[in-house]
Amino acid sequence: MHLDQQIDSMKAEIISAVQACIQIKSVKDEEHISKGAPFGLGVKEALEWTLDLGKSLGFQVKNVEGYAGHIEMGTGELLGILGHLDVVPEGDGWSVPPYGANIVDGKIFGRGALDDKGPSLAALFAMKAIKDANIPLKMRVRLILGTDEESGWADMDYYFKKEETPQMGFAPDAEFPVIHAEKGILHLEISKPHSPSFAHIVSIRGGERANVVPDRCDVILQGLSYEGIAQQLDNYVFPEGVSASIISKKSESEIKLLFQGTSAHGSLPQNGKNAALYAVQFLKTLPLSAEEQQTLDFISVYPGMGFHGEGFGIALSDEPSGQLSLNLGILEMTSINTRFVIDIRYPVTYKRDEVFQPIKKIALNQQFSVEIINHQEAHHVPKDSPLVQSLLKAYAEVTGLEPYAFAIGGGTYAKAIPQGVAFGPVLPGEPDGIHCPDEFISIDNLLLTTKVYAQAILNLAADIN
Repeated sequence: MHLDQQIDSMKAEIISAVQACIQIKSVKDEEHISKGAPFGLGVKEALEWTLDLGKSLGFQVKNVEGYAGHIEMGTGELLGILGHLDVVPEGDGWSVPPYGANIVDGKIFGRGALDDKGPSLAALFAMKAIKDANIPLKMRVRLILGTDEESGWADMDYYFKKEETPQMGFAPDAEFPVIHAEKGILHLEISKPHSPSFAHIVSIRGGERANVVPDRCDVILQGLSYEGIAQQLDNYVFPEGVSASIISKKSESEIKLLFQGTSAHGSLPQNGKNAALYAVQFLKTLPLSAEEQQTLDFISVYPGMGFHGEGFGIALSDEPSGQLSLNLGILEMTSINTRFVIDIRYPVTYKRDEVFQPIKKIALNQQFSVEIINHQEAHHVPKDSPLVQSLLKAYAEVTGLEPYAFAIGGGTYAKAIPQGVAFGPVLPGEPDGIHCPDEFISIDNLLLTTKVYAQAILNLAADIN
């Protein structure tokens, strides 16, 4: 039987497995950490369930103390497929139960359907199709199942201290055709205490995560004229997608304002409208103290100028991965101190310090302190490498679509191995509902992805001699 037909014959089994896995709420739960459950009981259950499934399908499996696990077949050098079973919290706005795995209009809905339970199980059933077809392999194929991808990668740190690192492989956790380059990710916290002359700004709070463009910023002011602020708001011109309003007058001296923008992923700040930055720009028009103006000027001029680090003089770019991006993700200002966090995605041919040192120099000159709170090195596999070419060939053979390799600002487990790339499951032009309400994977795409992964494994690991 041809592999595609074999995968079609497993359709009901694949759908059932994806549904069952989605129904496990595998959100990191730090309140219920224990031995064998370093990220909580739901994550542990998802890992154990998937490893049990792998064992029932006839594969060798291993649980590495609850941090991660793997499902393996074949002999020889190691080909890695790196997926993850943890999910982000469901959030609000769902039209169906987020862990119900409901099927509506040919789509499986639920948190993790697309990121990353559906694609990970597609890889597992691709392995099963090859095993059932008795196709000889020249490599071990290992599906590595992580459990902390959404929160910090402590799973991979632990797993690769205990287990062999594949030199080559792919992460089924992004987009098709092939993502061959992932920019470096640098999160910096920049802060400064205030003197008593910081008199009018009680608080500014915008954003919750460095890697998200803030769509809301709350401001409380004191010691300023209500009528003056209201008139300034009436006269101020905000761009489309941005609004501001006075939402309460808590007392004669305290006024609360709300600025609203448009959210976007931090790697693509140009796709959003940063409410925190628009708040800063408006506040600069008010009669504040000199120190308040200087602090707002610093934010507006340096992290607030452009989307590519122009303010800090780090608007770097290269051919493999394009331009650097900079997002002001969190802004917290009180009468005591200012703190903000920026998310930088820098091109793959540059090093961290080429980005960090110019920022540090500017910040220190303005009496701000700078701390690195997260960093991932850039990652790049050449387009003409055997890995990329084999995956492009598999994608084209199965889908009939144009194969090409491209770069992203995001980060996947592909960075965890020397020759790793991200490969599927979102097809060009399809909606990407990762981390959104009503996340789904269509059944057609689930089966197509399984077929692409099966062909990719054959291209890389089949023994054709």
